[in-house]
Amino acid sequence: MSITADTAPVPMLTGPRHEEVLAALHQLLTPRTYLEIGIEQGQTLRAARCPSIAIDPVFSIDQSIIGEKPECLLYRMPSDRFFDKHDPVTLLGEQLDLAFLDGLHLYEFLLRDFINVEACCRRNSVIVLHDCVPTDLYLARRDRQDESLRAQTRIPGGWCGDVWKTVLILRAYRPDLRIETFDSAYTGVVLVTNLDPESQVLTERYVEAVESFAELSLQDYGLHRYIDELAMRDARSLFDPVQLARYVWM
Repeated sequence: MSITADTAPVPMLTGPRHEEVLAALHQLLTPRTYLEIGIEQGQTLRAARCPSIAIDPVFSIDQSIIGEKPECLLYRMPSDRFFDKHDPVTLLGEQLDLAFLDGLHLYEFLLRDFINVEACCRRNSVIVLHDCVPTDLYLARRDRQDESLRAQTRIPGGWCGDVWKTVLILRAYRPDLRIETFDSAYTGVVLVTNLDPESQVLTERYVEAVESFAELSLQDYGLHRYIDELAMRDARSLFDPVQLARYVWM
């Protein structure tokens, strides 16, 4: 594939990494409850100080994650199975304040995770999405084994998948949400608030939304167009309580 103006990589994201962003959110927002999907070795889970739920079918925690948490519930299973069997509100005794979604990097899975988590939140809870800002087409490939665009990337082996489509779906179907994107290295973080746990829009129109975006590639949509539409913000503002209050409150 030849590189045109709208398929060439965009500048790398150089803001604080997502682990640092999550740690700052825990410190400044002091959430009462936390849920995380996709915990791997526990780097982000470690920052939580409140009762927490962590879900991952293949996690391998290699560090202390308890810290100041009064309780921490670990579920080694796919997130779909977890929500089919368990209710986070029942497990923790109250609605979720903060959630971090970093599971399978396919848009239909992230969309389902968002639907399930929002139903357990308050209006002013915060849902953080990871890896929704690919800076080249290689990172945005749906098939992780596809190496055809490897020569065009600055992050060989990196993989965002096509979860960028989830942001487009949320914007199209849920304009009531507040969605803010930040330049966290290397693939961004998206904060979603002004939630509506009673909303059935995404549930009722899930199949329609997934099918509508199924054949859309980031090359077709336009990499630079997508990045421009995100109106990226400086992730360092999330470390300042005065600036953070512009985006979220808890």
